[in-house]
Amino acid sequence: MIKIGLYPEYIFSVLGISITNTFFTSVLVMIILVILGVIFYFKKTDRKSVIINGVRVIVFELLKLTDEVTQDRKLSKKILPLIATFFLFIVSANLLALIPGFLGSFFVNTPLGKLSILRSPNSDLTTTVALALFSVISIQFFSIRVLGLKKYIGRFLNFTNPINFILGFFEIISESVKILSFSFRLFGNVFAGEVLLLVVAFLIPYIIPLPFMILEVFVGVIQAFIFAILTLSFIKTSTMKNTT
Repeated sequence: MIKIGLYPEYIFSVLGISITNTFFTSVLVMIILVILGVIFYFKKTDRKSVIINGVRVIVFELLKLTDEVTQDRKLSKKILPLIATFFLFIVSANLLALIPGFLGSFFVNTPLGKLSILRSPNSDLTTTVALALFSVISIQFFSIRVLGLKKYIGRFLNFTNPINFILGFFEIISESVKILSFSFRLFGNVFAGEVLLLVVAFLIPYIIPLPFMILEVFVGVIQAFIFAILTLSFIKTSTMKNTT
């Protein structure tokens, strides 16, 4: 029997703080990325390592993509760490859940019964909301940095005429809605994919789930790309406003 819940499960506590399986998996993903980052830093001149070359290609392609949107290499270098972090974290979390033996394979006994230790972080709305909040805050940060505080505030509070004042009000709403848009898009797609794989694996546990897993790999990469490119596009758009 499979258990499909909208909310993550609390699997253990540390110093009185309850830890969910999605948070635990997030920490695991971050540890993996930090280890890869350290390896890349100390062996970035190694041209024979498949891992180093793979990371180098990903970073280079992300820089090219950032350049295409910003048309400004100086700005691209400032934005790249943010965009790369979003992409690598989301795609790693999505793909880690598809590794054989990951999803619904490791359990811990709790007062509520046997619960899965590992679960995709992006299937937890709190994780996607946190990512969305950080994305929107970063958009405002780059907007202030490029436009200056006065022009940035002028986007939202413009008293030159009634129309500009109303447009500023809608601009505030637009920035707020981005949080919902980012978080629910990522959460909905990842959670739906996770449920699909669990159901198919439960009903037909061997060969049939393979095509669905391949599809989820594609969806996982696309969702990470969409999140990163939307953040990049909004940063570019926000830094262009009121510059004329």
